[in-house]
Amino acid sequence: MISSGVAAMMPDPGRGTEVWWFIATLPTVLLLLLVFAFPFFILAENSLHLDEGLTRVSTEFTIANYVMFLSDSFYLQILARTFGMALVVVLACAVLAYPVAYFVARSSGTLRACAIFFVIAPLLISLVIRNLGLFPVLGESGLVNAVLKSLGLIEEPLILLNNMVGVQIGLIHALLPLMILSLVVAIQSVDYDIELAACSLGASPLRVFFRVVFPLTRTGLLSGSVLVFTVATSAYTTPVMMGGNRVLVMSTYLGKEMLSVLNYAFAATCAVILVATSLLLAGLSFRGTERPAGLA
Repeated sequence: MISSGVAAMMPDPGRGTEVWWFIATLPTVLLLLLVFAFPFFILAENSLHLDEGLTRVSTEFTIANYVMFLSDSFYLQILARTFGMALVVVLACAVLAYPVAYFVARSSGTLRACAIFFVIAPLLISLVIRNLGLFPVLGESGLVNAVLKSLGLIEEPLILLNNMVGVQIGLIHALLPLMILSLVVAIQSVDYDIELAACSLGASPLRVFFRVVFPLTRTGLLSGSVLVFTVATSAYTTPVMMGGNRVLVMSTYLGKEMLSVLNYAFAATCAVILVATSLLLAGLSFRGTERPAGLA
């Protein structure tokens, strides 16, 4: 009885920790609200007005901009093209990232440190410079076409710039490290002894991957896919540079509406729809983030 009374009088350490963490994170939360939430609120508010020319919007509220976007096949095709582009980038990044991520996760010592450095090194370079570096490689007289011609695989050069293919290559090049890092964390959480046990039971390396590694790393794959997808749908620099202002996706269309047409109200509508649909798809994908119960 005495011990229970003393325990009741003592402060709860867990509650004190929660209060401390709340105080510590409060400045960051306020900064995020100021930098992201408040501007987006203004953007959403502008989308509910009509354009009056020269960056001005009307005072009355209306959903006419949303009705026009959702009822016009031209805008829906741009949205579908954007999501299709992002989906191709996600699939390509997943296929290319798994071997590299597995090598990084299963290596150790200096080899692992060097591998991680080479993975994150592109993130330390400006995206503009990285895109410019692709032009001598993908151009009509670039490295790729020169190698294919020398091997006799093509007669005419492939057009890999100023089109959707160039945009997708640029986005894959830019976002591949994000997918690799997400998969590295997931693969490291898988006990290597499970793979050894599968091999000892006669499973081939390919079967071990599809029956053991892949099911147990689906969470990392999904997290990386959501990250790559959302960044790809909102990317602006790469579509403009690699697409040569000829590829019309949501980001480039928004840029034209804002900078050339000066229709801020409808540009805000397009931005809200893009963000809302991206968040909706990301939220739906979170249902699959639970760790699988078995290996099947």
